Amino acid sequence: MEIQNNNDFKYVLQDTNCVYFGRELTYAEMMDREDVPFKFKAVLSAHIARDTDLNIKMADHLMTISDSTFSYRIYEQLKLTVRVCYKVQKKGFGGKLKEKWMHKSCSLHVFCTEYRSLAAHTDVMIEDFSISKLALMVLSI
Repeated sequence: MEIQNNNDFKYVLQDTNCVYFGRELTYAEMMDREDVPFKFKAVLSAHIARDTDLNIKMADHLMTISDSTFSYRIYEQLKLTVRVCYKVQKKGFGGKLKEKWMHKSCSLHVFCTEYRSLAAHTDVMIEDFSISKLALMVLSI
């Protein structure tokens, strides 16, 4: 799947429960944006920067993250969820097979065990990431 404009996937959205990050954002771009919560920027500079370069995309970092790293545990504490999409074959009316896009939100652990290898082979596409605002609030730096 070829994507023409990657700027469509560079966004930060917030609702009352979560902060959503587009898959094309790098950590450095997150640090420069004003709509990223300050506490998450502090977590990035204090903890995530120890394990990885800030010029890497969050998606690329999560594709290579190990469950023994400190940043993995930080993301588990922040209740990071990864939203993925993939095609499945469904039977329609009359027995015809149709391709349908399925969207699924999963925790970091589920993503690493089930979907990461499929995302590396482009069978699964990462859409975005979200962290819990409540978990961010109670996390001490």
